Amino acid sequence: MDSALSDPHNGSAEAGGPANGTTRPPSTPEGIALAYGSLLLMALLPIFFGALRSVRCARGKNSSDMPETITSRDAARFPIIASCTLLGLYLFFKIFSQEYINLLLSMYFFVLGILALSHTIRSEGSLQHMKQLSQEPEQGFGY
Repeated sequence: MDSALSDPHNGSAEAGGPANGTTRPPSTPEGIALAYGSLLLMALLPIFFGALRSVRCARGKNSSDMPETITSRDAARFPIIASCTLLGLYLFFKIFSQEYINLLLSMYFFVLGILALSHTIRSEGSLQHMKQLSQEPEQGFGY
């Protein structure tokens, strides 16, 4: 027997499976169609409505407020830059071990989290709210 099929952690519903009722029920074609249909709908709807709002916004502005468009030179340069970027990422992941990559990503997201948190705390509304809280007299419970 294949070891992958007899593994109790792969969700197989064999007779020798776990006795505590934690086996996964078999998937049905209707369930799979519903899952993939909802994923497709959740991917396409934001794109459609974002494009629709973008067109409405562009109609209301004059030509001087319109965003910059891509030139043919930029379009010709894009595949070269994208290929170099992908090659660099490939080499980066081949040269460095997984531990160093995880450490780098952890530090990156740690620094981004600290910056986002400090920006949130230092926003003008938060400062005014904190000043207002510190100036209010303490109110007791009426003892």
